Amino acid sequence: MSDLLVPGKPSTPGSSSEGPELHLPAIVVDAGEQTARRFVEFFLVGIRNKNTRAAYTQAVRQFLEWCDERGLQFGSISSLAIAAYLERHPGSAPTINQHLAAIRSMFAWMVKGGILPANPAAEVKGPKHRVKIGKTPVLSDEEMRELLSAIDVSHVVGLRDRALIATMFFSFARISAVLAMKVEDYFPKGKRYWLRLIEKGGKYHEVPVHHKVEEFLDAYLEEGGLWDAKGTPLFRTTVATTRKLTENGLQRQEAWAMIKRRALLAGVNTDACNHTFRASGITNYLKNGGSRDNAQKIAAHQDVRTTALYDRRENNISLDEIERIRL
Repeated sequence: MSDLLVPGKPSTPGSSSEGPELHLPAIVVDAGEQTARRFVEFFLVGIRNKNTRAAYTQAVRQFLEWCDERGLQFGSISSLAIAAYLERHPGSAPTINQHLAAIRSMFAWMVKGGILPANPAAEVKGPKHRVKIGKTPVLSDEEMRELLSAIDVSHVVGLRDRALIATMFFSFARISAVLAMKVEDYFPKGKRYWLRLIEKGGKYHEVPVHHKVEEFLDAYLEEGGLWDAKGTPLFRTTVATTRKLTENGLQRQEAWAMIKRRALLAGVNTDACNHTFRASGITNYLKNGGSRDNAQKIAAHQDVRTTALYDRRENNISLDEIERIRL
């Protein structure tokens, strides 16, 4: 729990003197034990997704520190104070709106628990922000081929990296869903293999495996001796430079570092990141006649407008048109 909370006065309601001491923001502690307990429950009970929890923790911490520095009490935080905080926030429009969502959700939880009579953030508006094209770097088809072919697959690490990148590209899966897979989540159904994914919001999703991914995953599992390791991570870390797989799953930061290293070695766009292959795969699919509706289903997007953000076909069209301008 300590990684969710921020330094301040020792405060965990009902905690004993044994074990690690937990801390809450001073402004929450000063509001009393009932408020402090409800505040902790917001993060541990009200938010189940760990990524959302981490983002909201940071947002709420920064806001409450700002309030504390100005001598505000938790129960007296007003909509004007929240608006003033957002006005001076140095972040981008999406970041500010995320912070507002976190603050609004936290206060709504307090109202529901009877701690506050009303939500001071309910009517506060964030900056307008409309996105038609996503900012995620996309690799061209040629770059994708160069990246995959440049990976040394004479050892299990190369086989793992190739399989991981191909899985994201051909299944449009989020990095978190791919890294969360167990060996048993690559499974046969009929004559083909499928992937079992838990996507954003805990959405259960199954997608058939592209024949190239099947080839790459089979080679990785065979070399790593993982076929019978059911219930263990599919994509694993290694022991230092020994190229020996551990029983621990890769983390997103480790996958990001691997992708940066592979992109640099292959001489392709080094801005590539964990989400690049989701966007690149969707763009490739649509260029080859796929529909947005089906792309939405494969990617497990809630809204087709989200899928549209990953469609970069217009990038090439725009460049072709610009080249029509001649002197």
